[in-house]
Amino acid sequence: HEIERYENEIRKIEDDELELMVLADKVKVDLTEEEKKAAATQQSIARQSVDLDEKSKALESQLQQLTTERSELAGKIDEDLLARFERLFTSKGDAAVVAIEHGVCMGCHMKVTTATAAQVKAGKEIVSCENCGRILYFAA
Repeated sequence: HEIERYENEIRKIEDDELELMVLADKVKVDLTEEEKKAAATQQSIARQSVDLDEKSKALESQLQQLTTERSELAGKIDEDLLARFERLFTSKGDAAVVAIEHGVCMGCHMKVTTATAAQVKAGKEIVSCENCGRILYFAA
């Protein structure tokens, strides 16, 4: 009776061992696949990192070039006008200079006076919107 019990236990242990061996083989296959995926992902990340570095260097170079160009152009502009533009740019964002369309300032969307519109259209002086202070130009 005891021998049968031990034989059954041995069979059960051997069955468990076989199941674990099959499971271990499956895990090894899965691990190999995941390692391949990880390697491919690492290569992709490395390529993207190189691409981003190249783009960053190109953008830095372009920024430096544009900054130099801006400095050259700013040197040709009246200092008071440049200071006025800089203040507007700081306070109004990229809409420091806006068009007049159909008698309306495109910065604040308020109607400008006929006299202001005529001054802007004449183009002989720098004119600001009476409402928002932005520099105006006439949209043809």
